[in-house]
Amino acid sequence: MRDRRTSPPARARASGQRAFTLVELLVAMAAGLVVSLAAFLLSKNATRFFQNEARASGSHLAATIGLNRLATDLQRAAYLSTGNIQVMDDPQRCGAPPVAPLGLRLLSGIAIQRQGSVFLHPSELGQSIVNGMWPDAIVIGGSLNSTEVFEARVVNDAGTWFVRLLDSAALRRTNERALGGGEGLGDIFQEGRFLRISRPNQRHIYAVIDHMEPGNLVYLKSPPGVPTRDDVPDCGLPLTGAHAWVSVISRVRYDIRSLVGKTTSYRSLVAPISPALTGDNGRTELVRVELDDEDQEKPETLELIAEYAVDLKFGISALQADKAQQRTTPQITRYPIAATDNASVYTIAAANDQPSARPEDVRSVQIRLSTRTRAPDRDVGFPVGPDGRRLRFLIPGVVSGVNTLTDTVPAGAPPVFARMRTLYADVALPNQAEPR
Repeated sequence: MRDRRTSPPARARASGQRAFTLVELLVAMAAGLVVSLAAFLLSKNATRFFQNEARASGSHLAATIGLNRLATDLQRAAYLSTGNIQVMDDPQRCGAPPVAPLGLRLLSGIAIQRQGSVFLHPSELGQSIVNGMWPDAIVIGGSLNSTEVFEARVVNDAGTWFVRLLDSAALRRTNERALGGGEGLGDIFQEGRFLRISRPNQRHIYAVIDHMEPGNLVYLKSPPGVPTRDDVPDCGLPLTGAHAWVSVISRVRYDIRSLVGKTTSYRSLVAPISPALTGDNGRTELVRVELDDEDQEKPETLELIAEYAVDLKFGISALQADKAQQRTTPQITRYPIAATDNASVYTIAAANDQPSARPEDVRSVQIRLSTRTRAPDRDVGFPVGPDGRRLRFLIPGVVSGVNTLTDTVPAGAPPVFARMRTLYADVALPNQAEPR
């Protein structure tokens, strides 16, 4: 039997064990706090870096998508259409150049407007203007909605012209695409678009679509109507009807504008988020919109092509003005994008109602498209490149008193410059290369 007198008391056993002192606990807590704080700072910096790079990647993607879409339309400039409907001695147009409606009169493969985005939307381009950017605008004309050429019969019914689309491979392909969710005949033959009517060994006739009715009937507006044999004996149409092939032509404009607060399907997408930090209330986008026969925008066709687009500039390559020399020893001169706008670009490729304009002689178009990141993440800007390109974009108003590039950023102020992504393309215009 164990002798209880020889067993040490429980309190004595406990007092003999080692424990943490208050000082040790305080030191351990302080060290842990320092480690936690370092981990937090590293995590915060990593998160900020990731966010900044994600914005830069998004900006680059937006520029890529916008440039590709614009280049795709440019490649079809004058496709199944004309490089300039106003050319007086055009051997491919039936009759004299049209005088109305305005949209048909302005039909050409391209028309570049110097600083056109600012001219069209002067109150919306404040951020670009502060950064010394004055974006251009461009109008492209051609068969942009369908690559099909439809067989048809053109009929005059008591003074009303209409086109009956005949059964053909083009018609069947279009109907099959419509069954699969693609554009149908009604989507292609829209009011306000143009119709090029072609006949074997004859010059082209241009008309304006009024509406489409069941039975594949496309009615034409009058005026301008269709020239008859009485008007132009060698290429006009007989009143009794004529077999022909038709293609649909449209005109679209690309420019940079703000969509903030506007009634469009993109209203929620472009709504400002923390504008005091990001400048979202002054953001701009590259848009594409179709023009009707009166040269007015069709609001339902507006598309946002590239978010946070801030600059759009063009250069061209064109034939010499001497038509005789063009036929014997053609030469192409390049007018590149420069820091100072090259007047020749905007004279040659101007709208065809401008003096000295000859857009039909343009053989390629150079594009420079710039986008910015959504939020500023740099403290200083960079010098301008030799062609006027910028690498940093000032967000005015993010820091009080810093509203122009000449203003000094206060020490310790948050970043006020957003990074930019600028892409270039040189697009050939193959449909304008046919001899005249």
